[in-house]
Amino acid sequence: MNTTKTKLTQNSNQKVVLYQLITLSIVMINGMVSCSNSSKIGQVNQNQIMGVQLTDGQVVTAQTSKASDRSNLVLNNFVEKWLYLSFNWTTDDLTVEVEKTKSKVPGNVYASTFAVTTKKDFRQQYIKQFAELIDKATGKKSSIQSAISIDYISEKPTKISEGLWEVTVVSTWTGLDTSNGKEVFEIPFNKKLRLESIPIAGKPTFTNPEEITQLQSIVNEINQYGLQITELENYDLR
Repeated sequence: MNTTKTKLTQNSNQKVVLYQLITLSIVMINGMVSCSNSSKIGQVNQNQIMGVQLTDGQVVTAQTSKASDRSNLVLNNFVEKWLYLSFNWTTDDLTVEVEKTKSKVPGNVYASTFAVTTKKDFRQQYIKQFAELIDKATGKKSSIQSAISIDYISEKPTKISEGLWEVTVVSTWTGLDTSNGKEVFEIPFNKKLRLESIPIAGKPTFTNPEEITQLQSIVNEINQYGLQITELENYDLR
């Protein structure tokens, strides 16, 4: 009788152990599947494409990305915008005097400097040097039409590190004296630009729609790229 009870107990214990092993295996498998699914969902979320409705009611598609990511197209458009603002103006345009450097530059040039970093006083130095360059090229005449001819902007900027890129620009800066129709200067503008991503402005720099000027509107547009120029050096075509 005791032998029979012992066997029944052993069989019962074996069944319990077997059940526990089966249960543990199921839990582990479910955990692995859950982790795998979470990983896949995370990958999908990182590259999720969604519809975004603009203020005018138009719906466009957008893709999620890291806060520091900028597409090649955005980088290219930012540099192009900066170039046109920097060099498309006339000496008859409204000028802005920068108090710190006592430099006067056309309004478009002043707006373009919001694309330049303020770290290490770089923006102020840039404004001063650019103002001196403009005065030298134009001879301080009041009838000069400035323009830029862009030959090349890197289609695929070089990524230096996370949120940092290098872009090459090949262009020509020209000046036309509108009083006589003569070209007064032609200067190569070939540069390597170092661009750094910055937080995209959550709201415009200038917000009062009743008082906002064209210049302020341009500054708002530049800030929405979430980029700044941190270095600017000459690029030798040879």
